[in-house]
Amino acid sequence: MHTYERIAQVLAAEIDDGTWQPGELLPRIPELEKRFNASRITVRQGIEQLANRGYVYTGYTQGRRGTIVRQRGRTDIYANMAIRADRRASGEDAFTEIAHRAGRNPKKVFERRVEIPPADIAARLGGDPTQPVIVREIRQMLNDEPWSIETSYYPRDLAEEVGLDVEHDLPQGTIRALKTAGHEEIAHLDEVFDDTADADEAQVLAIPVGSPLIVQIRTAATKKRITRVTKYLRLGQRNRLLWEQGDRSALDIIESTRKDTKEL
Repeated sequence: MHTYERIAQVLAAEIDDGTWQPGELLPRIPELEKRFNASRITVRQGIEQLANRGYVYTGYTQGRRGTIVRQRGRTDIYANMAIRADRRASGEDAFTEIAHRAGRNPKKVFERRVEIPPADIAARLGGDPTQPVIVREIRQMLNDEPWSIETSYYPRDLAEEVGLDVEHDLPQGTIRALKTAGHEEIAHLDEVFDDTADADEAQVLAIPVGSPLIVQIRTAATKKRITRVTKYLRLGQRNRLLWEQGDRSALDIIESTRKDTKEL
């Protein structure tokens, strides 16, 4: 076994046994060099192995940049919460509700852009592929850990009419804003498939290039038109996508039986 493999193995075992908790920083590189009597390059190779296995990522916490322990296990993502007809009224968007339901702290970084969409998105929108659309992108974090990217593409005329062409996030979510403006979404098509992270996605999500992703593309419509195409990129091997259908009281019964299955 190479020294860097031994370093990764020891640190992984310590993370598994709780020596290092999710969100905590591992010791600095010089400390690990001394502990393992290894060179800086060898220690970095060990850390890289940990990152490739999903144990750690590089980021900022506690006032400094370093190697941070990732949350272990899978997080339940209720993929159709935002579009359920019986969704409880609240001032929160679906991501925030899902995070709270999972006992996690949500954080979001919002960006609004005007751009010509990728060809596959333009085809789903059904408009002129040469015309720019309004893009609302949210980088989503759970307990400060990069977790997912939600990118929504809206026809420009609709976004301007509804008030989505703004430089800030909408706390209640855009689906409710569309409904309030008379554009209630009554149909959705979800496509779910796996992919791997490219360089840009890897940088945002703090994962190695080529890491597994779960991709969900949702196309939404009223009786008259396509309202949006939303693309979700979520960490593979870290999430469990759930679709709830049916009566809320019956779903609560189902949920009560899942307590012993959530780590499977």
